[in-house]
Amino acid sequence: MPCKADYVPAKTAQDREINLPEGVPALRSLYLYIAGACNLACRHCWISPTFNPNGGGQFLPFEYIEQAVQQALPLGLGTVKLTGGEPLLHPRFRDILALLHRLGLPCTIETNGTLLDRDMAEFMKQHGVRFVSVSVDGATPETHDNLRMVPGSFHRAVTGLRALVETGYPAQLICTLHQDNVAELVDVVTLGERLGCASVKFNHVQRAGRGERFGSDKGFSVEEIIALNNRIETEIVPNHRISVYFDVPLAFQPIRRLLYDSGRCTIQEILGILTTGEISLCGIGVTVPELVFGHLATEALYDVWCQAPVLKTVREQIPDQLEGICHNCLHRNLCQGHCIAHNYHITGQLNAPFHFCEQADRAGLFPITRKRDGAAPVAPSDHAWG
Repeated sequence: MPCKADYVPAKTAQDREINLPEGVPALRSLYLYIAGACNLACRHCWISPTFNPNGGGQFLPFEYIEQAVQQALPLGLGTVKLTGGEPLLHPRFRDILALLHRLGLPCTIETNGTLLDRDMAEFMKQHGVRFVSVSVDGATPETHDNLRMVPGSFHRAVTGLRALVETGYPAQLICTLHQDNVAELVDVVTLGERLGCASVKFNHVQRAGRGERFGSDKGFSVEEIIALNNRIETEIVPNHRISVYFDVPLAFQPIRRLLYDSGRCTIQEILGILTTGEISLCGIGVTVPELVFGHLATEALYDVWCQAPVLKTVREQIPDQLEGICHNCLHRNLCQGHCIAHNYHITGQLNAPFHFCEQADRAGLFPITRKRDGAAPVAPSDHAWG
């Protein structure tokens, strides 16, 4: 499926020249949503891929993947993330890794782990995959499988993690916390330690796709998330050797974390390529059509990266024109609104304040020491946070 726009492929990621207009940053990373299908049917998934336990479904054509990577190299491409759906379902998954390795591009992978074995882990290691995260949403088969909707998925995910660790990967266990598994929080960390993982990361439900309804039923309030974060930092982190993270904005993280992890948002340096071949801000284009900028069949990445109106708006407004509490936050230049894609999904506005921080400020829970003016909570804005 050749692109109608001409492009000149680069030899490797290191052998390239970056020649972009003033004010256009380098395109550092591509998020490739290579699988529009998944062998699990997770109740909280914000992408909502087609459930197909037999491995069929829509996949990003290999020709589009090669085209996107080749066009992005002269724009500064340095890394690629493979995700989905379940990326390992892609019928040419190994060919994709071989392509990226040949071009000198390091790769990260997000997977449910159920298709990982020692042979695949070794292949990934040999072909430049730097980091792999595996979703395990509970410390017991009952809890995990209830969320993932496929019996046996817990044991297969754990087997996949073991294969990664045995191959020498600093694997990460990712767990989405909700009302039905939060009691297993400590046990999940212990599980990660026992398996030999390098880290455990806790997320909370993203309210998009299937996660919209699930988050309403089983998600946490801002107050509960802040309490969970405090518990993780004061009770769990000091008592475990494994690194533990929780997805909260920089303003709610302790200073010691900021000393070695800036938490810098890279939204201005990435593009997403959806399973359809569409070019998007990130994966949010699956549910928000306005954040799709074109298609690989008809547009060159250079033109999209330099001229897409939404990207121009992002560069003009983020972070200096962020509104509300985000404008007043000391971490504005690093955090950049935490997730402008999600902010847009909720408000239709790219520079809207992050909903979590806005709600925390209204409730008097936003740390005054992280405000630029040290002021008391602001009055409620007109943003429709729901």
